[in-house]
Amino acid sequence: MMKRNPSRQQLTHQRPSPYDQGAMTAPVEGLSREARRLLSESVSPNTVRGMRSDLRVYQKAGGMLPATEIDIANFLSAQNKLGKKPATLERYANSLHMWHRYHNLPSPVKSMAVRSVIRGIKKSRDTRQASAPALRLKELHRLLDAVKQDTLHGLRDSALFLLSFYGAFRRSEVVAIACEDLEWQREGVIVTLHYSKMNRSGRIETKSIMRAPPGTRYCPVGMLERWLEVSGIQKGAIFRGVSIGGRLGAGRMTANTLAVRMKKGLATAGLLEEGYSPHSFRAGFITEAHLRGKSDVQIKRVSGHRDQRTFERYIRVADAFENHGGDFFGL
Repeated sequence: MMKRNPSRQQLTHQRPSPYDQGAMTAPVEGLSREARRLLSESVSPNTVRGMRSDLRVYQKAGGMLPATEIDIANFLSAQNKLGKKPATLERYANSLHMWHRYHNLPSPVKSMAVRSVIRGIKKSRDTRQASAPALRLKELHRLLDAVKQDTLHGLRDSALFLLSFYGAFRRSEVVAIACEDLEWQREGVIVTLHYSKMNRSGRIETKSIMRAPPGTRYCPVGMLERWLEVSGIQKGAIFRGVSIGGRLGAGRMTANTLAVRMKKGLATAGLLEEGYSPHSFRAGFITEAHLRGKSDVQIKRVSGHRDQRTFERYIRVADAFENHGGDFFGL
């Protein structure tokens, strides 16, 4: 238990935490209303929720704010002993860093003591992060083969899975698509995104989904057209809940429902043990396109990646000898 410091406790109560409700719009001396609005747009709601959660863990462990470098070093060491993942501990440290920066205080996270503890944690633990495996094209077809496309449930799921893969969508993005976001062309369909994980500014982003050649086993555009025709959806969300009795709901389906439906399909296809998740569609498209010789620029036009290092982490090679860099032996 960390030693309590009354002066620090008093400061914590006097100053609003940036992770309280409405904190990113908290008044900052000298800033106009428009500047405060833009400040609130600089951090996504999910990030704010995550940071608030991290701070609760710190304070529940007896931590005080503002913190000293000893407070944070001891906290991270204790959490490491509890078995928390290195990536989680780094996130805790970043949340504490941001709290201090928001209050215009020196960040103890940048001190030598804290940085050395973090390095020690990384050296003593396996820091490789488990990532969702890539659902390659072969497995995607196995999944689709297991879906009964003569039902409303199955037709919706088939269109949903294909669009998730060929659009390299995050699940929160694909369930948010509305009819008004679709621009139909002879070559395929252009999907407009009004919101994504990396875009909260209202910047228009588009993804173009190609129509497959005639006779292709599964076409994402053709399946989407079929789903919209059978469901009768002409406006609003294109992917909606469907009742057990097969009745179409009025509201859009949730990202969690996508995960549930994918799990059901994977179980039928005999792929449940592979550990696939909705993010596997995105990783699968990027990996498949890369191994088929598509350039990074071509792939990123679909995936929307801007950071090259983040993009490269998505390329998962299931076979250690596939597309190997050392496959030449003759002179």
